[in-house]
Amino acid sequence: MPRPDRDTAKGSGGARWHTLAMFKVGIIGFGGGSALIPVMEKELVRPGRLHPSHFINDTVIANITPGALPVKLAALSGTRVGGARAAVLGAIAVALPGVAATVGLLALFRVLGAGAVAAVEAASLGITAFILYLLAHFVLKVLAPGGTVRTVALIIALIAFLATGAGRLVELLGEFLPLDIVGAVPELSALGLVVAALVLIAVFSLVQHLRSPRREPLSDHVDAGSGLGRRGIRAACAFLLVTAAGLGVAVVMPGDGGTGAFLGLVGLSTVTSFGGGEAYVGVADGFFVGNVVSSEVFYGQILPVANALPGPILVKIAAGVAFAAGTAGPMLAVAAFAVTVGVCSALAVVVLLGYDRARDSLLVRNISTYILPVICGLLASTAVSLLHSNARIAGEAGLPALPVVGASIGLAVLAPQMKRLRGVSDVVVIMLFGAATFGAVELAGVVLN
Repeated sequence: MPRPDRDTAKGSGGARWHTLAMFKVGIIGFGGGSALIPVMEKELVRPGRLHPSHFINDTVIANITPGALPVKLAALSGTRVGGARAAVLGAIAVALPGVAATVGLLALFRVLGAGAVAAVEAASLGITAFILYLLAHFVLKVLAPGGTVRTVALIIALIAFLATGAGRLVELLGEFLPLDIVGAVPELSALGLVVAALVLIAVFSLVQHLRSPRREPLSDHVDAGSGLGRRGIRAACAFLLVTAAGLGVAVVMPGDGGTGAFLGLVGLSTVTSFGGGEAYVGVADGFFVGNVVSSEVFYGQILPVANALPGPILVKIAAGVAFAAGTAGPMLAVAAFAVTVGVCSALAVVVLLGYDRARDSLLVRNISTYILPVICGLLASTAVSLLHSNARIAGEAGLPALPVVGASIGLAVLAPQMKRLRGVSDVVVIMLFGAATFGAVELAGVVLN
């Protein structure tokens, strides 16, 4: 059986397919963050491309480092399959569609008003349904491979879901049922869940090692032939250059130094953003609302647009704030895009270099075994969040939440049936679902009005 490092595509061919795959994810990636883990796994983990164990390790690293999770996954997988070139192009490709659409829609927002965002949100109801299908498919593949339920994995996933999604589930049920609950249900963040899981796995691994040190030795073996160390160093340096290029915009743009200070805040907000896009909303509020953009612009324009579009929300918000910050908005948005992508990717690749050195150790093997059920619990929480977002969109459109949420679940169930039809690709299913929900919302609006 080939070793993982020999089962991974490398070179210019690897960079080409990886960039195209990440661009596809950037286009269809509604839901952001954790919701894109199964989407990216579907595109990356194939024979001759990325080995499943490498994807698991990259997912762990992406969850424990700051910044946009899809960007970090693209950077880490790109480092493995094609070095610095694939890493940089992949990280840019997965974030570019959403950022370009965000800036474009914010420009239209000034002309068309809230109608432009409402149209995108109506279409996103159907696209979200396809994401729900991918989440369910990934969870079933991990928890019940071959149709046989792994009891321990299921228990771990349920605990992880309750730790991170119980509050969101109560809120969703409150949309339909007369629940009277005093106070919010406490939840762990995605980062808190992963860190807690890693601590428990480390303790479990230590106990195993102490019980049978000879049979399960802790190792820091490195396969020198893999060349990951050299590729990782080059990739980290390349991302630092991307960051420097973004910061360099401050030098060429006229002004009193405010541009440099703003881009510095963008970088600082990125490295202090743990827990995904939802956590970055609070970070961005503290960094930018009031001194860069008004609360009305941030919560009335930037945030709704960023939530309605595909791709990592952190990069979309940073670029959106930059666009709204002044007359040189488009140029400043490009600079903010480069800084966020460069900073979080460089940090993730540096962590990868240390993590991969211990890939044959008992600890890393246990992480590979037990972290996926934890991720499944997190994905279940993400699914609840997506349904809650759909309920919100329904309310803003003047529609009852229950039928809209039910329709989303129904389309998710329909998705695998449509994919069984010969010649029907994921993109076609997504376009059909998006068009269907857009048309349904428009028709319902006409009937109700």
